[in-house]
Amino acid sequence: MTILFYILTCLFLVISRTTLFPILPLFDKFYDLLIPIIIYLALFRKKREGIPIVLFFGFIVDSLCGGPMGLYLIIYIWLYIIVRWMAQFFRTGSLLVMALAVTTGVAFEIVFLLGYMALLAPGASIPEDAVKTILLQLIWALLTGPVIMAMIALAQKRIDTWRTRIYADW
Repeated sequence: MTILFYILTCLFLVISRTTLFPILPLFDKFYDLLIPIIIYLALFRKKREGIPIVLFFGFIVDSLCGGPMGLYLIIYIWLYIIVRWMAQFFRTGSLLVMALAVTTGVAFEIVFLLGYMALLAPGASIPEDAVKTILLQLIWALLTGPVIMAMIALAQKRIDTWRTRIYADW
């Protein structure tokens, strides 16, 4: 049930990000919306739930982005591993930690993608609005990351309650 919820959420977010967000002027420079979910999975869910979902997210985004296969899969796996490891050292329920985790995750993805592009085309120039886009994405992540994670936590709590009720009747 949980994995189905995340698969449907992933599909909704990917479709929204690729079709709806680019036509809205306020959201055209928004960050990858799957990052808060990956961070939530790394911080608050078990590995047996998180790993298949992260793999699914990576395969879906890789098949839709038009880049080399496995690029986003690698980013998502490393993000999941790093956040899961870092969770040992922080109080993960704090809003500040969640905001910083999402912002750092967005920065990690940006650095990884820029590094990949630098390796692929060393002579290519950086677009003029790249700094502005990066700053906007980091600000969006700082402001909306904890809100998205709170919405995921609320939905997860309802799913867990519903699942407990269903299995308690058996």
